[in-house]
Amino acid sequence: MNDIRVTYSGLIAFTVAIIGVITGTIFVIIVTRKLNPEDFGLWTLIGSLVGYVTIVEPIVTYWTTRQIARGERIGKTAISTSAMLSIAGFITYFGIAIFVSYSLKADLSVLLVASFLVPITFFTNILESISLGYKPQNVSFGSLSFEITKIPLGIIFVVIFPFGIIGALIATMGAGIIRLSFLIVMTKEHISGIINKQTIKFWIKMSWLTIYQSIYGLIYKLDVLIFSLLTESLTGLAYWGAAAAISNLVVHSRNISQGLFPKLLSNARNEIAEENFKRTMYFAIPLLGATIVFAKPIMHVLNPVYVEGYFIGILITLRSFSSMVMGFFLGIFESFETVDLDKQAHFRKYVRSNLFLTPTLMLILSGTYIIGLTIFLFLPVTDHMNDIDLVTVWSYILLFVTIGFTIITIILVKKKYAISIPLKEIGKYSIVTLLTSLLIYYIVETYLEYSKSVYEFIPQLIPIIIFGGLVYFGITYVIDNSTKILFKSIFKEILKK
Repeated sequence: MNDIRVTYSGLIAFTVAIIGVITGTIFVIIVTRKLNPEDFGLWTLIGSLVGYVTIVEPIVTYWTTRQIARGERIGKTAISTSAMLSIAGFITYFGIAIFVSYSLKADLSVLLVASFLVPITFFTNILESISLGYKPQNVSFGSLSFEITKIPLGIIFVVIFPFGIIGALIATMGAGIIRLSFLIVMTKEHISGIINKQTIKFWIKMSWLTIYQSIYGLIYKLDVLIFSLLTESLTGLAYWGAAAAISNLVVHSRNISQGLFPKLLSNARNEIAEENFKRTMYFAIPLLGATIVFAKPIMHVLNPVYVEGYFIGILITLRSFSSMVMGFFLGIFESFETVDLDKQAHFRKYVRSNLFLTPTLMLILSGTYIIGLTIFLFLPVTDHMNDIDLVTVWSYILLFVTIGFTIITIILVKKKYAISIPLKEIGKYSIVTLLTSLLIYYIVETYLEYSKSVYEFIPQLIPIIIFGGLVYFGITYVIDNSTKILFKSIFKEILKK
């Protein structure tokens, strides 16, 4: 699949991601302004529950992207197999929902309505994995359709008709169905044909590996459930959810490298990975600075109730940045690996491969994180801590563990593949970001007025955000040759269209 254009798909993904951040923030504002902290906490919990039962979907999606990127036509096989897994996930969700409702005295009807997110998530993930193998930009366009339609649906079912959390779920599911429809149309050429039984046998044979790769996600996502059960607080989850929402800007910067994985699968070259990492950092570093500077204002926009927890948002943002870097290098590990080209490769060969090493690292990370969080929540001192303090310590635990494993991952990749990190360029981006952030922070602290009305507050923010962006991009364009090359490549891609 050498025709995958990393720059093109990456820029589309990043542009769509920024639009998604804007539209997603609008939807979150609708939800956080209309739901009380307990309901918003339940909303956060539902997201984790859906994540628990979809943990098995890599049995299909993991191999689908790899095989399609290498020219195999297994789309219909992937759809059919994923459908069977979604049924099992749907049933499992019901059991978990009943248990959680009883333990936390949460509204069971809300949890059951949310069950329809399970099949929507399964089918979305499999269609996206198909798209990633040959046209990564389709994933971005699908996400854009989801984000755009979510707003009017949210206004209808949450604002005009105040259905509360049920309305928010209806809006999310409706937008999800629209995204599914778009992805089906865009991938129809790859989901036709026959169901390949040999491919299914291969997936079943290798399910031990994909299940092993999924275990860390299952363990990692226990954090929300453990916190809610041990503290019996949905309000704490509300602070966590609001803080996590403001970190999305940094998280989406990884979309610049969306097309990198399938490109490396078909043509594993160090220079492709190195150049893409530099471009990712060019956007990720200023977005990190912007999120830190605007953490308090953004929390105010979401709901003044959560402003006290803005420092939690900063910690989670730092963690998201570290996680994004770690994910980039783990992606190099997996995309450089070719063991799966040999369909007869034995167990021992896979265990010695990067496909086993990567989830092992993540499993250790997840276990360390969850054990640390659980030990903390059992300490007697937690009985005298409020929700904000509890969630702050929770954020510190996650941040320190993530940074540690990010450093380990970078060292391992550099040692094995001699990947060069563009420290000079990263240093430039960091210095310019620091100077710009200090300037913007001064403006925010001096001139920004925290009015309760979002219609009065947001218009104050927009000019400051635009000014900060112009300062950063302007300075880097003048002092950095690679930035000039990047902008020229952007213009080339635009002119091609």
